[in-house]
Amino acid sequence: MSADMDAKAWRLRREIPAGPAPWRALAAAWNLEPRLARLAWLRGVDQPEGLAWRLDPAWTRSTDPHLLSGVDAAVARIRRAVEARERIVIYGDYDVDGVTATAVLVRALERLGADVSYFIPNRFSDGYGLHLDCIQDLKATRQPDLLISVDCGVRSVEEVKASSELGLDWVITDHHALGQELPPACAVVHPHLDGYANPFLAGVGVAFKLAQALLGAVPHPTGADATFLDGMLKLVAIGTVADVMPLVDENALLVRRGLDSLGGKNGPGLAALLRAAKKEGALGGQDVAFGLAPRLNAVGRMGGAEDAVRLLLTRDPAEAETLMDRVEALNQERRAIQEDLAARLPRPEDTAFDLVLDPTAHKGVIGIVAGHRMRATGRPAGVCTVVDGVAHCSLRAPEGYDLGSLLALAQPFLLGGGGHRAAAGLSFEPSRLAFVRQALQRGAADQAAGREIPPLLLDGGHADLPGDADLARLEPFGQGFAPPLARLEGNVASSAAFGADHWKLRLAGTPDPLTWFAGRERPSQPAIGERLCVAAVPQGSDRWGRSWLVETPLGEATP
Repeated sequence: MSADMDAKAWRLRREIPAGPAPWRALAAAWNLEPRLARLAWLRGVDQPEGLAWRLDPAWTRSTDPHLLSGVDAAVARIRRAVEARERIVIYGDYDVDGVTATAVLVRALERLGADVSYFIPNRFSDGYGLHLDCIQDLKATRQPDLLISVDCGVRSVEEVKASSELGLDWVITDHHALGQELPPACAVVHPHLDGYANPFLAGVGVAFKLAQALLGAVPHPTGADATFLDGMLKLVAIGTVADVMPLVDENALLVRRGLDSLGGKNGPGLAALLRAAKKEGALGGQDVAFGLAPRLNAVGRMGGAEDAVRLLLTRDPAEAETLMDRVEALNQERRAIQEDLAARLPRPEDTAFDLVLDPTAHKGVIGIVAGHRMRATGRPAGVCTVVDGVAHCSLRAPEGYDLGSLLALAQPFLLGGGGHRAAAGLSFEPSRLAFVRQALQRGAADQAAGREIPPLLLDGGHADLPGDADLARLEPFGQGFAPPLARLEGNVASSAAFGADHWKLRLAGTPDPLTWFAGRERPSQPAIGERLCVAAVPQGSDRWGRSWLVETPLGEATP
C-alpha cells in the first residue's frame, strides 16, 4: 500500500460468537439467503419482527396519523379553510426535505379542492425559517387566510404572534429541535411531542402524515387513497433519505414503499429526474442520496428553490424537460463552484477545530465543503464566507462531538448561531475570527480529550456479501441501517484514470471493477502490481452488473 494513503483502522460491525450462526432465526423466518440474514444481524436486528418494516412493509404496520400531536387541530383548521374557499399558502424550505414536503401538501390539498399555492424562501435573501418580511409580502400579494409551514417554524414564536396581528392563521409542521415555547399557532404538528411512536419523521414525513389525515385515509389507506398516497411516498422517500433521517422502524416502511413506487411509473418531473441521474429499475437508498437528492438540493443552494417544487409537481412532459435542464445546469454549476472553493482553501492544519474563512466563498456550498474537510480529518470543521460585512459559517462535526456546546462557548463573539450536534451555522463580525476560532478550538480539544476515534465498521470480505438481488430485499440502506461495506484486498491488475476526479481499477482475485473518486485528500493513482486493501460499497446496476465504490484505504483490524 502506498505510503501516502491515510489508512483507517477497522473491525466487524458486531463480534460473531462461536457456535451456531446467530442469524439463523432471521434466515428461517424470512426465507433469507444466509449471508443476507448475517448482514441484517450485523446491523443489530436480532429478532425476525425487526425486519418486518423492510420485508413486509404493509400499510397496516404504519402508525395512525391521528396519534401524531397536533394533527387533529390541524385537520380541523385546514378543512374549515377548504370548505370556506380560504386562500392557503404552504410556506416551505429550500432543501430537499422542504421542497418534497411542500409538494406533498400541495398535491393533497389540490385533491381536496383547496385554493392553495406555495412559497419557498430564498437561501441568500431570506434565510432559513419564517421571516416577517416574507409573511408581510405574502399578505400584500396573495392575501392568504391560512399559512402552513413545512420543515420549519417550530421556533418562530414571534413571527407567528406578529402574523396574528395581520389576520393570518398558522398551522406549523416541523421536525427540528423544539424551543422552550411553542408558537401560538392553530396547531403545531411535530413528532417530538407527546411520545409519538416515530420521532424520526423528516419534515416530509410529518407533511405526509398530515396529508393522510386530511384525506381521511385512517388508520390506514385503502383503495384510491392508498394508490394516491403510495405516489406521495416517492417524495417521502427522497426527502427522508436526503435529510439523513434514521431508516428504521416506520421510516423504513415509508421509504421502502416509496422506493418501490419510484421503480414503477412516474410523473413527468420524477421521470426526468431519474433520467438525468441515470437511474432505472429498482432504486435503493444510495441512489436517492447520491443521484436524486443532490440535483434537487442544488436548486436551493444556488438561489431560489421554486423550480425544484415545480419539477416535482408538473404534469407537463415538456415543462418537466425544461425544468430538469435548468436543475441539471444548476447542479453542474454548484459542483464547479464547490470544487473551486475546496481547491483554493488551505489544507486543514493539525488543530482541534478546522475553521477557515474565504470572503468570496459561495454561501450555498460552504456546508458541503465543511463536511468534506471534516471527513478528511475526523475533526470538526467550518467554512465561512462574508456577506454584507458579516461572516457566515457552516460547521460540521463527526460522531462524538457536540457543536451546540461549542457554539455556547463562542457565544460572546457571535451575532447568531444554532443547529444540531453534527451540523450548525453561525455568524459574527469578521474582525472577531481569531476569537471565534480560539473558542471553538479549545472546546473541541476538551471534547476530543475523552473521545476515541471509532474504527470503520465492515461486513467482512467481498465474498461475505450476497448478490444484488438479495441485497435489494433489505433496502432502504442509509442512516441507521448502513449500506454494506466490504474489505477488498489484492494486487492492482488494471488502473485507468477517467477525467480529473476518479479511477477505474481491478484487483486480482476480485471479479468486479472498482471505482475510486479522487480528491485533494486522496492518494495518487494506484499503480499496476501495487497491493491494495480498501473498504468498498457494492454498486448494483441492472445494465452493468456489480461494481464497487471505494470508500477509503484500510489499515489494521482492531479488537
